[in-house]
Amino acid sequence: MWDGRETLEKGSAAAIHFDLANQANDATQGHAQAPQPIDQATRDQIVAYQMGNFTAQVLDRVAGRLYTSGAQGGPHALASREFRFGENDPFGCDPNGANCDPASAHFDPIVFTEYGAWASLQHLGINRARRTVARGQALFNTLPIAISDVPGINDDFGVSTVVGTCTSCHDTPHAGNHSVPAPLNIGVADPPVSPSRGGDGIHNRFGLAVGDMPVYVLRHKLTGEMKTVTDPGRALITGQWKDVGRFKGPILRGLAGRAPYFHNGAAASLQDVVDFYDVRFGLALTDQQKADLVAFLRTL
Repeated sequence: MWDGRETLEKGSAAAIHFDLANQANDATQGHAQAPQPIDQATRDQIVAYQMGNFTAQVLDRVAGRLYTSGAQGGPHALASREFRFGENDPFGCDPNGANCDPASAHFDPIVFTEYGAWASLQHLGINRARRTVARGQALFNTLPIAISDVPGINDDFGVSTVVGTCTSCHDTPHAGNHSVPAPLNIGVADPPVSPSRGGDGIHNRFGLAVGDMPVYVLRHKLTGEMKTVTDPGRALITGQWKDVGRFKGPILRGLAGRAPYFHNGAAASLQDVVDFYDVRFGLALTDQQKADLVAFLRTL
């Protein structure tokens, strides 16, 4: 769940099993309206099925098969990877997403290495598209980003600007989600501000389409502070003021088949996603860099 409502236990493979088993029952009794809870054996079977799924693109219409010429795309390579809580967390948080110490973090920004072999291919035919993917991967791993005004990072650590990369938040190796619970507010739930470009709807200040979404004005009962969002996010679960507008980051695998993007579907395409980040963090990306990033994200 985007707001983390099914993250009940944290910190181990056993916690993942517990959370998925609980979610299986909640969905069965909620969506399917089953009158009684499902038994533990059935929950275990559902979890075993879920844990056996590995979602990854196998083929790109331009770059071709994603596991040739030295590349390691596709679900077979992904299935061989291991995940450990917090293994590459840049903020040095414990498995519960708390007690963070960035100075003690063991972080490697090179999260994706799937297409490194394509970077040196001869620039002919299909290899041109493959080199584009490799350039996008390199940008994703290394492009400097001045992270500011992001609740969950700047306020929690008391630092106005953190210089990071895309992988500072998408830090799980070869998957791209955060390796510990770390809901953030990057502005996706910002309210609409004015008619957008060309009169095609209402957008928020970073250019996301939010014209058909409700707008909530929230007031802190003690301080009187006001926040306006299109979705209260994690705060609906915790009741905490600091969690207003915060959401967990998704795994990046299978992106090409999962449009639209963000928790509210405000980005219709991967190009819209890249454009959002370009504006949100003042990246000043060139058209070529944007195309490279989209080409890479499309292969995951």
